[in-house]
Amino acid sequence: MAEYIVSARKYRPVRFSEMVGQEQVAVTLKNAIRTGHLAHSFLFCGPRGVGKTTAARILAKTINCENITDDFEACGKCPSCVSFQQNASFNIHELDAASNNSVEDIRSLVEQVRFPPQSGKYKIYIIDEVHMLSQGAFNAFLKTLEEPPAYCKFILATTEKHKILPTILSRCQIFDFRRIGIEVIVKHLQHICEVEKIEAEEDALHIVAQKADGGMRDALSMFDRLSSFSEGKLTYASVLENLNVLDYDYFFKVTDSLLTENLSNVIQLFDQILKKGFEGDDFILGLCEHFRNLLFCKDANTLALIELSENLKHKYAEQSSLASADFLVNCLNIGNQCDVQYKQSKNKRLTVELALIKMCYVNSVVTVDADTSKKKLSEVKEKPEIRSQKSEVRELKQEVPVVNEPAPVNNEKSQATNQKQETVAAKTEVKKAPQSTISKSKKVLTLDSLNDVEDSPEQKLLLQTEEERFEGEVLLLNQESILQLWNEYAANIPEAKKGLRISFANYKPDLDEATLNKISLKVQSDVQKNQFDEVRLGIQNFISKRVGAEITLEVIADKKAENGTKPYTPKEKFERLMEKNPAIKTMQQKLGLELDYD
Repeated sequence: MAEYIVSARKYRPVRFSEMVGQEQVAVTLKNAIRTGHLAHSFLFCGPRGVGKTTAARILAKTINCENITDDFEACGKCPSCVSFQQNASFNIHELDAASNNSVEDIRSLVEQVRFPPQSGKYKIYIIDEVHMLSQGAFNAFLKTLEEPPAYCKFILATTEKHKILPTILSRCQIFDFRRIGIEVIVKHLQHICEVEKIEAEEDALHIVAQKADGGMRDALSMFDRLSSFSEGKLTYASVLENLNVLDYDYFFKVTDSLLTENLSNVIQLFDQILKKGFEGDDFILGLCEHFRNLLFCKDANTLALIELSENLKHKYAEQSSLASADFLVNCLNIGNQCDVQYKQSKNKRLTVELALIKMCYVNSVVTVDADTSKKKLSEVKEKPEIRSQKSEVRELKQEVPVVNEPAPVNNEKSQATNQKQETVAAKTEVKKAPQSTISKSKKVLTLDSLNDVEDSPEQKLLLQTEEERFEGEVLLLNQESILQLWNEYAANIPEAKKGLRISFANYKPDLDEATLNKISLKVQSDVQKNQFDEVRLGIQNFISKRVGAEITLEVIADKKAENGTKPYTPKEKFERLMEKNPAIKTMQQKLGLELDYD
């Protein structure tokens, strides 16, 4: 019985043209050989199983080949190539840095470098997993790596480039190997199936390629295991069972149930998945990947990003047409939040079920939000008609006349005058009015009073929206109105904030006449500045509503400010006393008095 050789070794590339998924590296190395611009040291970086050591062996074999071909490949027939293929070459040495990582191992290597090759052109050292070398070993290797003999070449390989010293990196020509694409792995597996006469479904090979995560060696190892399990016939079902991968059909069924808001079916499907031995986080990650593919199916430009078989792509396209983009984006967001919270949760099953419940009803929430937005937009477009309805509602519900207005002599004339005033106010809603004084406030209907009268939902929403705006007449923006509003705001400050009331009385703001949208306030200390900063937003909003324009307030701490002449805090009062009478400070120091500013 012949010795069994695993596919990763049996189908290992021996020429640059046979390298799978790393064509950019193969072309660069062949061009370097063709032009004779070979560096003295190479560093191959990349994930595991993507061909770093294989590329190093091909490069070493090719540059020592005695009869190199016209396309700069190794002939495979000369003594150098034959000895290398039989693992009997004296010029090509492979060293595993994981087990030979000490200073003594590197010193032994450096001693061997001193002797030129007995046959062939170069003496080549391939050091795999070079990041495993110790700090001392790296330092012992630096000089030799920087200035090796002309007949010596070093090829280093690593999966963790960040662990290598910068002094090593700067002495090497670096090649970055990338993960191998799913389609490339599938094509290579199909080629092996043809050679080995194995029947394999395309969907089954796609599962293997996805599970390999860009590593050809991992894909070939799984392929060997599956071909032994299935006795020469790879089916989609057998691959799912052997690799413990969740079937795509579950994700399609869950999505269908979510779209129809069939919560009971969704929970039952999740229970079936758990009974099969899958973890909740694996399910939620797979479901998010499913939603991502559905979303990408909606655009021809992103369709190429979906690495699936043609059969699955067709199924995704059908389900994608039934799900809206809003639904998919919201479900992706919920799934991502569930993934973040899963590890910290004590009841992990409940965490996933709660996410599924949210996904089940997210379509209704999105629809309701859209309808509400359309409703508000239609109300804005029909603004004149709504205002007239509002005027009628307020006339019906108004029980108290306008404050401080004289009693009407003629009822009909008074009603006509009131209607005219409300019409004018509606037209000049957020505009400056040519008035320099504040008009009397009008009575505004509140939500509490709506409970006594049966109104339509549209009228209640209208009154609630209008209530948020100032109902009085808009002031003309000037210094006089700013000061008047400043005093009004100060009058509403509670008695408990006596210090703030005093500050409002001592300091007055100035309007910037150039921009007319900025007022500045100069105070004498940082304490007072912080005090005004706490209420700055409230002042801005109060003045902005009354003048019908956006106003910003800037508070500046300036000791030379003219406004505040009175000391504000007890500390400031004590400092003012010391300025007038320095003996107070002397007395405090001699008696050892501690100051209590509270």
